[in-house]
Amino acid sequence: MKLDGIHHIALNVKDLDRAERFYTDVLGFKVTHRFTKGLNHLMLDTGNSAIALFEAPDLEVKDAMDLLSKTGYLHLAFKVHRDQFPAVVDELKKNNVTIDNGPVKRGDGESIYFNDPDHNHLEIHCDH
Repeated sequence: MKLDGIHHIALNVKDLDRAERFYTDVLGFKVTHRFTKGLNHLMLDTGNSAIALFEAPDLEVKDAMDLLSKTGYLHLAFKVHRDQFPAVVDELKKNNVTIDNGPVKRGDGESIYFNDPDHNHLEIHCDH
C-alpha cells in the first residue's frame, strides 16, 4: 500500500462559529467548504492537509481531551519555519491564547503547547 499523505484531521467543537474564528483569525487557516446537511461542519486548508471541525454542542470535550493527552499524548502539531517561531509565539499572546508549555526544546527544535477554545490540544513546532 502507498498512501499519498493525510487528507484531513477531524476535531470536535461545541460552537462552530467560535472555532472558525479561532482557526481563521488566530491561526490563519482558510475555510474551503461548509456542510450544513447532516453533521454541521467545515473544512480548513492548513497548507498541506486539512482540518475538519465538527460541531457537537452537547459533547464535553475537555475531560476527554485531558484524559487522552495525559495517557496517550493526543495533540495536533503544526509546523512553522524557525525564523517565524518567535513572531508566532507573540501573535498567540496578542490574541490572548494561553501557552500551557513552552517554548521548550524538542529534538532538534522548539515547541509551544496550547488549547483551542474547545480544549483540543495543539502544538506549534519549528525545526532548527
